[in-house]
Amino acid sequence: MLRRMSVGVSAAAVALLATVAVGEGHAVAAPAQISLVVPQGTAFSVLGYDCGGIKELAYVTGFDNTIDPSAGYPTGYVYLTTTCSAGKGTHFTVDSWTADTWDLTGALLSYSVATPNPNPPNPLSATDPLTGNQIYDSASPCPGLGGTGSTAYSCLQWASTFTPRPRVTLISPTIGSAAGGASMTISGDGFTAATAVDFGSIPATFTVNGDNSITAVSPTDSSGASPDTMNVTVVSPGGTSFTSSNDQFTFYDQPSITGVNPNHGGSNGGYYVTVSGTNLIGTTAVTVGDTSTAFQVINNTTLSVYIPASDSGPGDSIGMTVTSPGGTSPNTSADQFTYTAPPSVTVSPTKGPAGKRVKFSGANYGGGETVTVNYLTGLSSPNPTMVTICSATTNASGAFVCKGKIPPKATSGAKGSHGIDATGSTGDYANVSFNLT
Repeated sequence: MLRRMSVGVSAAAVALLATVAVGEGHAVAAPAQISLVVPQGTAFSVLGYDCGGIKELAYVTGFDNTIDPSAGYPTGYVYLTTTCSAGKGTHFTVDSWTADTWDLTGALLSYSVATPNPNPPNPLSATDPLTGNQIYDSASPCPGLGGTGSTAYSCLQWASTFTPRPRVTLISPTIGSAAGGASMTISGDGFTAATAVDFGSIPATFTVNGDNSITAVSPTDSSGASPDTMNVTVVSPGGTSFTSSNDQFTFYDQPSITGVNPNHGGSNGGYYVTVSGTNLIGTTAVTVGDTSTAFQVINNTTLSVYIPASDSGPGDSIGMTVTSPGGTSPNTSADQFTYTAPPSVTVSPTKGPAGKRVKFSGANYGGGETVTVNYLTGLSSPNPTMVTICSATTNASGAFVCKGKIPPKATSGAKGSHGIDATGSTGDYANVSFNLT
């Protein structure tokens, strides 16, 4: 609910149309008094026009005590208007009312287009009993602030002992290593009197750059959880900043590789292997030897990694690395992969009529994968372009044998040479020809 306390009307506070030049960003907390306005960028987003400046007529209406239990936040209406040229000496005016809430540094917290348009309230003054802060409408610039030629201002006056609660609106970056040491910029307001910056419950070193900016250094996260997301909060005599999704920082531990399966494969590459390890969520890059490669994060302990072709051929042993915001995995014997001769397949016999029974023998596939043997018919739709002859699971050394029949006349295609592909479930493959007679 809205609370209005100690309300009085100043006869001098006559509300007139005012031109208020306001920069984007958050108001600073240093002035003894603060002018409550709608930033010009926000005003433009409401009107859709800005013809030489947007004029504002502001009215405070009270304090909102639902946001912060220790302090009321100023509320009010602002009338926005701009007059634009329509050519040939004619003009048109665009206007709108907004219902607004400011924080206690004068930054606009929220606004909405007020419909129907409110009746202009009488000039108001009010005191928040929780803090002693005052708001009031004035025909003159707020004391201590320069004027803009306006004859209507809404002012916030802090009580003599008041310090506003800090507010964090953005942090950058939002991820980093659990080892800490990352420099971070915290944006918001109410930072001038900051006494602490915490990542969750972990204190961090920091420097106050101004009321709207702090530079902090991420601390060490020894929780062992990865990823580990924490709220970054700023503390001052005015309280601790409220948490939100805008202040979340995620720590990542260093990844590691504990196994590659299979740990060998054909030197022509073109297939996937399973990489096991720790702290793999957040992976940003995987290398096989010196080559960056495609990958998919399955979960925090599993990756599917694409194996590129070898530069050196069969017998080439290389290491894999995984990189994340937590760092790069250390090289160990568990991350080694060895290239073997590329997969091969033979067919026996190598020629025959449609329906002929044949035997396929394959070698150098991944151990334990399923190999499917497909006959290429050379036909076009609606006839099948490919017919499966047989499939088998390879043994530990990557070999397989399977038997089947060449398709019948209706689907075997024209007489002559036909390709037969033997493709493994990890993507490795080989081919052989069969002469249809």
